[in-house]
Amino acid sequence: MLCCLGLASCATFQRSDLYFGRDIPDGGQVSEQQWKAFSDSVISHYFPEGYTEWDAAGRWKDTKTKETITEPTKVATFFGKASKQRDAALDSISQQYIRRFRQQSVLRTDSRTNVRFISKTP
Repeated sequence: MLCCLGLASCATFQRSDLYFGRDIPDGGQVSEQQWKAFSDSVISHYFPEGYTEWDAAGRWKDTKTKETITEPTKVATFFGKASKQRDAALDSISQQYIRRFRQQSVLRTDSRTNVRFISKTP
């Protein structure tokens, strides 16, 4: 395959990132415990094969107040073959987060990427 300079172990996947703001509109923040419960019960349910999550600092312009907001953010990254089922799972995760924590939105990005696992050489 050309995607990884001819390496047989290479594959082209879809990378999807979900950005979850942690500020709650009426005050407070999604706590680490609340995030862990959401991640364990919702995200892991849809992606038991795994994903990566990390902390970030998000900045965005509030559509109602027009103010620039800075808030702690969780980012979850998923790699896999593009499919309608995968898209529906990512959208469902986002909608559940929006409802549970009264969010305006969850940012989703998608891109094609080449992946390859590098293993220990003998």
